Amino acid sequence: MALVVEDLINLRNGAAPVNLDLVRDMTLGTDAWLDRFVPYYLDQFIPSGGSKVKVLLGNEGSGKSHLLRYIQQSAQARHYTAVYLSARTAGPKLCDVPNLYRLIAGTIDMDQLITGLSRKVAESLGYGATIYSGRDKLLPYVMEEGYGAPDSAREIRMATARLLKNADLSPACFTCAFTLLKDRLISDDPEGARAALRWFRGEKLERFERRDSGLFETLQKATARRWLDSLLKLIVLSGQQGLAVLIDDLDVLYERSPETGRFLYTPANIKDTYELFRQLIDDADLLQNFLLVLAGRRAMLDDDRRGFKSYEALWMRLQTGLVPSGRFNPLCDIVDTDEHLKALGDDFPARLSSHLGTVFSQYGLKKKPRDPALDTLPPQALKSVVINNVFSADEAQTGGVQ
Repeated sequence: MALVVEDLINLRNGAAPVNLDLVRDMTLGTDAWLDRFVPYYLDQFIPSGGSKVKVLLGNEGSGKSHLLRYIQQSAQARHYTAVYLSARTAGPKLCDVPNLYRLIAGTIDMDQLITGLSRKVAESLGYGATIYSGRDKLLPYVMEEGYGAPDSAREIRMATARLLKNADLSPACFTCAFTLLKDRLISDDPEGARAALRWFRGEKLERFERRDSGLFETLQKATARRWLDSLLKLIVLSGQQGLAVLIDDLDVLYERSPETGRFLYTPANIKDTYELFRQLIDDADLLQNFLLVLAGRRAMLDDDRRGFKSYEALWMRLQTGLVPSGRFNPLCDIVDTDEHLKALGDDFPARLSSHLGTVFSQYGLKKKPRDPALDTLPPQALKSVVINNVFSADEAQTGGVQ
């Protein structure tokens, strides 16, 4: 249960650690929402081909980032490709599907994806997981059956083509995946594989690369949804349950640059971002095996100029179930993390404090003095509880920090 320095820094700031096992162990009070969300969406709805967009909104310290990380850990444990992104640090602005695709494709584990697809090709030829791992060449295994290299390579190419054809990919994505699998299964083609990987991530290829690879299509608004759909199909084809994308820190939509004092997102950027979310909600029947969870502070709901209400087409799709009922609604598409915290009970901070003490001790950490930063946060905020129980590594005794 080794921790990295980033885990300790995050804990001292009251943020969720990057160690997903620690996130799971820290979590308390799953009965209010997570115990309903995870079994329904991750175990049933998404694997059966469903698509869903959920939004977490609440004040600072209400547990939004921790809930996202918990969903990420739960998704990975269930064999999903799970991608966590911070809108503040991810890079390209979340203004359209091409940028979203680049962020996702640049984060997923391509080696894992190609390995899973390679195993599927091998299985179609009779080489199960006990024989072929998917990480080396399949050609020698086929040649052991008495076939020559050309015949063996042809059989593998035909099996690869059948597998990808049945997945109903776009022609360009078919070419890209075929190139990558041919490099893994038959013979090394570093230049072709390098160009295919760059194309897959949405990068522009040089003219000679497009000519040699046959990848002439470029990522733009007219093609991005087809690329995203093909990515989802490849993920499922590789043996994964689906794709879970968790986007944190949407507060960036109404934050100003500390250097210039200007808003980081222009009104046009905000409109494009909300249109992106609207499209993903409406594409539920087209994008299968896809879960998107967004998180931001309450201003996303309350700010009439830059929040969800400023884009009526999105707001109309999100507000269902927001009628005040006096209690937390776990079925709502907009999950109120402040109400979620209240639903856990007035004694939850005290129970969490005791729980964290036990968990952090198991990870070989000891308590440090109280941080004055606690005085600026509401006493009930989960962030306050984490900071108050933050532990510092005693490397001489534990050796647990890397």
